[in-house]
Amino acid sequence: MERKTFSKVQIYVRDSYNRAAKMASKGDYAGAVDVLLPVIKDNPEVPQLFERLREYEIAWHKQKSIFPKMGGLLISLFVAPVILVMVFINPVTAMAMCEGPLAMCVDNPLILRLMAMASDAADAPWGTVTALNVIHVLHPNNMSIFKPLAEAMQRNNQAGEALRLHQKMVEATPTNLAAKEELRSAMALASLERGNWEKGGTTQEKAKDSDDAVIQQMLEGTIHDADQAQKLISKFTADLAKSDSVDIRRKLADAYMVAEKFEDAFREYETVAKKLGVDDPVLDKQMERAYVSHMDQVAAQLESSGDKEKAAEVRRQREQYRVEHIVSRAKKFPNDAQLQFDLGELLFEQGEIEQAREIFTKTADFAQKRRPCLVYLGRCAIHFNDPATAIENLNTAVNEMYRMDKHKREALYFLGIACELAGDTEKALDCYRKITQSMQNYRDVPQRLEKLAPAAPTEQPEQK
Repeated sequence: MERKTFSKVQIYVRDSYNRAAKMASKGDYAGAVDVLLPVIKDNPEVPQLFERLREYEIAWHKQKSIFPKMGGLLISLFVAPVILVMVFINPVTAMAMCEGPLAMCVDNPLILRLMAMASDAADAPWGTVTALNVIHVLHPNNMSIFKPLAEAMQRNNQAGEALRLHQKMVEATPTNLAAKEELRSAMALASLERGNWEKGGTTQEKAKDSDDAVIQQMLEGTIHDADQAQKLISKFTADLAKSDSVDIRRKLADAYMVAEKFEDAFREYETVAKKLGVDDPVLDKQMERAYVSHMDQVAAQLESSGDKEKAAEVRRQREQYRVEHIVSRAKKFPNDAQLQFDLGELLFEQGEIEQAREIFTKTADFAQKRRPCLVYLGRCAIHFNDPATAIENLNTAVNEMYRMDKHKREALYFLGIACELAGDTEKALDCYRKITQSMQNYRDVPQRLEKLAPAAPTEQPEQK
């Protein structure tokens, strides 16, 4: 399997990575896992996805009670034999099959070792490393994992990290001659890797690309502190004074966004776009975000000064710019699921429900957008007073959402409305009650419950 970096994948992968990072920075590891889970199944070639998903799963695991963990381990006993067979038939599919059980309970050595086997068979050493590393992190005294993890690291161009594991093995068993011989081999490999780095070979290029991708995602997704952003602004500005670079300008623009200097960010993004001279949907989306944020900032200042008429004009210009760019990106990249979904959302906002429905129907074929498209298709059906179709789509979406987060609450809310339209009061009440268990005052759910409760049929007492 050929590894890929973020520069070689569709825009939705980076967007998902960013959204997950933002959730994780706020402690919402469950939400972060939920966002990355479908993405990693469709993009096993991206090592950073594996690193972050395992990281978020470990953090979430530490927050869980014992019962969901036990449930995840129990389920894995039934699916493990199927995964094992699939390792030899289609190892990439086997890797994807491991993700569900790991999301339920990442401290699962059986599934983790199957993930490592599947990754080895698929020639994806990053999958092996991240799987075995979970066992190492959660069970640091388990020496049996050191050797296979070190070997996987070496295959994944991580000879330096593998060397440290070999050193620990020798420290733990100083009389083991085989361990000492493996340490010498590990030292030679690490030395060779360092030499290749200094010469500027393949390892260096991969590491540089990886580091740049991580920095890019960090700036877009996890830094929220203006002081930190200002330090980056100072650094990148100084770097530009020495040598103009598209890459540095892009990072500078990202830092400006965090510091809420949106006009400066837009200027840098615009400069990058002109220098590149090619259509980049990721960059265009960043420019749009900077422009919209800047115009919102200007409109808020005008409103606070009492000039509401001028503020309204600024907001009109902002919306026109946003619409033009969403439509333009969708036309230029008709096969990009995220961009088509964005267009569908825009059309839905504008009341063009039939056109939106056509787009959501097509985009639902892409696994990464299936659930949100089903929710929108349900909403479209509600608009056309077709509760049966709405219930079918929304039920499917709800059943594929395993955590009660904002996405599932939204799906349950519209499912409740569809059930009301169909006259199924009990089902509607069930949807609304599930929502209130996680959020008391979600939208108008309390009012709907109050209105529907008296109309709900009550069970008749059993006649004796």
